[in-house]
Amino acid sequence: MAYAEKRGYDKRARKWRYRGRYQLPNGDWGSVSRDDNKQPFYSKRAAEQYAHGLETDVRRKRFINPRDGRTTLDEWAEAWLPSIDVGPLSEKEYRLRLASHILPHWGKTAVGDLSPTAIITWEKALRGRVSKNYADGIMSVFRTMMEDAVAEKLRGDNPVAARKSGRRGKYQPKTEDAKVIATPRQALLIARNALRLRGLNEYAIVLTSAYTGLRIGELAGVHRDQMALKDTGQGPRLHSVQQSQYVDGRFCEIGNKYDSGRGLILPVFLAELLQELMDSRPNSEWVFTAPKGGRLLRGGDWYSGTWHPIVSGQAPRGVVRGARAREGLRPVLGVEGLTPHGLRHSQKVWLDEGNHPRVAVEARMGHVLQGVEGTYSHVTLAMELAIAADLQQLWERSLRVVVDRREFGPYPALVPTRDQVRKRRHRELVSQKSPKL
Repeated sequence: MAYAEKRGYDKRARKWRYRGRYQLPNGDWGSVSRDDNKQPFYSKRAAEQYAHGLETDVRRKRFINPRDGRTTLDEWAEAWLPSIDVGPLSEKEYRLRLASHILPHWGKTAVGDLSPTAIITWEKALRGRVSKNYADGIMSVFRTMMEDAVAEKLRGDNPVAARKSGRRGKYQPKTEDAKVIATPRQALLIARNALRLRGLNEYAIVLTSAYTGLRIGELAGVHRDQMALKDTGQGPRLHSVQQSQYVDGRFCEIGNKYDSGRGLILPVFLAELLQELMDSRPNSEWVFTAPKGGRLLRGGDWYSGTWHPIVSGQAPRGVVRGARAREGLRPVLGVEGLTPHGLRHSQKVWLDEGNHPRVAVEARMGHVLQGVEGTYSHVTLAMELAIAADLQQLWERSLRVVVDRREFGPYPALVPTRDQVRKRRHRELVSQKSPKL
């Protein structure tokens, strides 16, 4: 049974301090000398009542040892990171967000001392420094970390919990996600730019992404033996069962996102294109490769050196020191800011416009319908063949010549080289130093 005992005299407060003693779940005796507001007990009754409350929590299986709450966030992160079960790139991103933002500010703070108000204030300052999506990712890691701390009984509540019960702060009108999507014609124009810039491989990547909805990592992981391009009555198929990731200087292959491995029926034109691509390099293990034939990377170099120019264009350039001449690419109008993932969104829009059964559309996207609809709806071969036939028609219509509107913008401005910038600065300095006559 809980009790209280005198501990020492507080000269500043001119009062005796007390501590409560209570029995732990394992039978040992614990002690507590401060209340929930971190104030010491100055009366025997207050210490005893608090200790009785802790024993009640022990009997109700709700007990949280105050000493466990003294674990710092640094210590909890070290124990928590090995327990997360995510993909290699996701784990790498978790560690970066912790090391770059969360731990530098909160690492020395005890888990039990984390204040919701202080975290909201910190989050507000964070959102002023980084983009919305990145801030959302950081707070998501922080929130998940604290959810596991609650499950581990390091504290009783999550100080980073999402605020869904009521609105706080300035009113923010709800706006739809301004995701850029492309029409079949625009996807073709982007693919033609890719053909001029990098050849058949990049041309096929753009069209395969648009007409299958596969992510770039999933395209990079497609092996030759996962292609069944000969139609035996059930349509030519591409089997996507893994995605390729480049982590810590090495390649690894993991399951598709959300375990969404699936076989996709291809429209006829795409099956013929992929067969031509594989025939052009019969010794390659993968269907899609890097420009020089190695494994396809989806890092910053690919986005800046390939994706951005085929969408936003690039200026023509003559021969300069250390670089060859290059032809210009005109930007495709109407898809400014399009990302590779936007091609996946585009296919979803095309299929919705075709009024295909929702269950078949979501299955092609690698999603699972929830609720009763997902339980009783099923995909049939006829649904899949209808989708492939519709995509074939979209492709054929995209090939028609357009004469009533502009499709390409002007060439972008040529960015000066480092040598050119250095020479210009030198001329400016010389002109400033030269005496005026």
